Amino acid sequence: MIDLQSNLAPILAMKAAELRALIRQSGERPFRICMDDGRSYTVSHPDFALVAESVLLLVSGPGHDPGGADFVVCYFDHLARVEHLKTRKAA
Repeated sequence: MIDLQSNLAPILAMKAAELRALIRQSGERPFRICMDDGRSYTVSHPDFALVAESVLLLVSGPGHDPGGADFVVCYFDHLARVEHLKTRKAA
């Protein structure tokens, strides 16, 4: 018998660590989260994203709109892909 819960924990931890790294760099290198239902959200600053145990929380702020809502909860098991966007040029 395979214990899916024990196999799932390392995968979720890897996703969380990778997302945290992307979020830290998002001020200089924004990225887009694409969900399995076709929705997508751009992360352009670390202040507007938070990684929890198995979810990514995106919040709205000045110049940042996660699809009209004040916040969006993105469950890891519904993340389809991450797309890197053009790097911002230094001012």
